Amino acid sequence: MISREKKFIFIHNFKTGGTSIEKKLGHFISLEKDVQDHRTLREIEALTNRRNHLRTSLYALKVGKLGRTGAYLKKALSPELTKQEFDSFYKFTFVRNTWSRMYSWYANVMRDEHMKAQYKIEDPNYSYLQFLTEKIDHTTFSQLYFIQNNKGIVAMDFIGRFERLQEDFNFVAERLGIADPELPKLLVRNYGHYTENYTEETKDLIYKLYREEIDYFMYEYGE
Repeated sequence: MISREKKFIFIHNFKTGGTSIEKKLGHFISLEKDVQDHRTLREIEALTNRRNHLRTSLYALKVGKLGRTGAYLKKALSPELTKQEFDSFYKFTFVRNTWSRMYSWYANVMRDEHMKAQYKIEDPNYSYLQFLTEKIDHTTFSQLYFIQNNKGIVAMDFIGRFERLQEDFNFVAERLGIADPELPKLLVRNYGHYTENYTEETKDLIYKLYREEIDYFMYEYGE
């Protein structure tokens, strides 16, 4: 999410409370499917490349994703973000304990018929172990990947924690000049404590798949 008004870039990692944050920051009014902005930092950084932006816009016009209007040319020639803005805007994100986040993602898939179809899951009893071994690899939903620039460097001014979501967002709100920092509670699910859904095998598998991010953010199983 990009705000020129408040000069910030928010990177929305999946299953980290980002929908509530986007709502608070005015990204959308009503919560509808796919309304969230899940662009990675690399994708946002790429917007500053005028040539790349023009090429992408021309392709979008060719396949009919942009209307052939006078406003189109202005949009095609004017990147959403300049290099100076990208460098100077306040960049923040939120992360979550990897074991908790990945089980939450699995549970989300299994309760959503559209997502089950995307993953080609037909068995209503499809297990978490099957999901991790057949549908997920270490590049899928890596929290580190989302916040690295095109040089592979984590380039955030602030990294908040889902585990203290409101407290850390209070800090962000003060930095952005938001008077009322209270977050709305959107897409909140209660699956119990995530450890209740793990075996030794799935616990170890998550560490094997996501060791880099777990070590980087210093998360531990059970916390």
